[in-house]
Amino acid sequence: MTRAITLFLLTSILFLLALPGRTAAQEPLFTSSAEYEFGQGMQFYLVAEDVPQVTAVTLFIAAPEFPTAFSQEVVFEQDKSLVVSHAVDLTQLRLAPFTTVTYWWVLTTETGGLLTVPEQTLVYEDDQFNWQTVTDDSVTVHWTGDDPALGQLALDIIADARPRLQELLPAVEDDALRVYLYPTSADLRAALRLTGRDWVGAHAHPELGVILVTAVNPRTAATDLGQSLPHELVHHLLYRAIGPQYDALPLWLNEGLATLAESAPNPTYDLVLETAVADQTTLPFDQLCTVFPASEADAVLAYAQSYALVQYIQANYGNDALQEMVLAVADGADCDTAVSRTLGLSLEELSQEWLRSEQPRSPFVQFWLENGLVFLLILAGFGVTALLMLSPSRR
Repeated sequence: MTRAITLFLLTSILFLLALPGRTAAQEPLFTSSAEYEFGQGMQFYLVAEDVPQVTAVTLFIAAPEFPTAFSQEVVFEQDKSLVVSHAVDLTQLRLAPFTTVTYWWVLTTETGGLLTVPEQTLVYEDDQFNWQTVTDDSVTVHWTGDDPALGQLALDIIADARPRLQELLPAVEDDALRVYLYPTSADLRAALRLTGRDWVGAHAHPELGVILVTAVNPRTAATDLGQSLPHELVHHLLYRAIGPQYDALPLWLNEGLATLAESAPNPTYDLVLETAVADQTTLPFDQLCTVFPASEADAVLAYAQSYALVQYIQANYGNDALQEMVLAVADGADCDTAVSRTLGLSLEELSQEWLRSEQPRSPFVQFWLENGLVFLLILAGFGVTALLMLSPSRR
């Protein structure tokens, strides 16, 4: 009996030792981390304990702006532990500022097995500045300096713009948005160029949920941000509305909608457009579907035309037409098809219709449109006076 009990206890102990929970201490232990110097380099580290003999180590890096993950086989040392340190040159692997980097390792063992180290994430923030932060609902604003009102001003401008944009754009669910207010245009330009991107005065990474703008002068900050923040917010919301098809959105429609959202669009647009219409040098809209001209003068004209055409569609066909045009692109329509499906006419026909509305009026017609009401009132006054003079006098 005693021998049977002893045998049972011994068998039970051996069984318990064989359970997975008892071997947890022998499972691999990974320590993975990364650090970076903005625009220069990123260093990745891995220490792995209790791993079998390894024959290869591969680092994978993914970011929202990359179509596929970047991978690289790296050098390692293995004794009792596996130790890896690997540098990535960020002048070659261009990361978008403020993107979220996801990285992981795959280890190949001598038996051909694969061990995957759990993913880690790192926010690639421009760490050349000490950012102040304020958050309201899904929007977080970062800015530099000691003015606490600047961050709140940006939040207020975005909050004021949202109702207007809800009427203008297809409906989307709220999502996290990060806004960075750079202290100078030169600082923003340097940050973008460090990451291989050209400077355009303000910048949106709609795939990242990030907007970069400048707030240079406290006295003009309200005007400047009233122009730049709604503009970039439109790009963010359009991406949220149509996702993968965002790059197929006609550029004139994308930028026209963004400019329409500004509190005070560039005042030179009207003059540039008026001159081009009078000189018959407007740009064909089919050329503005995918790219704007490189020269500054033609680029300004492209923005002016895009703004004017979107205004024309809104005035004559309504906000619903603009929304339907965006959704047509989301459904796979190209530039001309999106217009014809929504408005029942080709892009060329729409362009001609718009251009006729922009033709300069004769001096007489312009004078009458501006002063006709005054003349009608004056004539009416003369008529009433004449009637009073001709009517029999009352005694």
